[in-house]
Amino acid sequence: MVDTVRQFNQLFQLYQKGDRFNLYINDYPKGDFVRLFFSDEIENLNFSFINSTTEKTQLVKNNHSSTFQNYIDLIDLNIIKINEFSGYFIKYDFYFYLEGDTLVLNYIHRDFLSQLIDILLYELDCNFISRLKTELLINLEYD
Repeated sequence: MVDTVRQFNQLFQLYQKGDRFNLYINDYPKGDFVRLFFSDEIENLNFSFINSTTEKTQLVKNNHSSTFQNYIDLIDLNIIKINEFSGYFIKYDFYFYLEGDTLVLNYIHRDFLSQLIDILLYELDCNFISRLKTELLINLEYD
């Protein structure tokens, strides 16, 4: 997903609001996000996707605690096109939603921010991830 610091700066934007952070990520693979948080409890899950085999659209709206795995199998991620999703991660205490092709992660606590970046960039070398975290903080914007 990210090969250079310049590309990272184009894709990731961090904003601080009080003692919490908002992270905007352009073109983050929707299926990867779902896979990474597949079994985590989500409140107010809204999830819309199209099954490419049946061309049927499915819309999930659950105001109670739920997970992505309640509605799809990991294997299904290869045959669905995700239109949108949003909700609140109970365990991690932040909100998420799609805004067009931008993944928005809102109200992230300072103590979890570094861990979240590690989760999202899991496939990269840890030294490179550390460099990207530094770059993210250098370009921090305030709301």
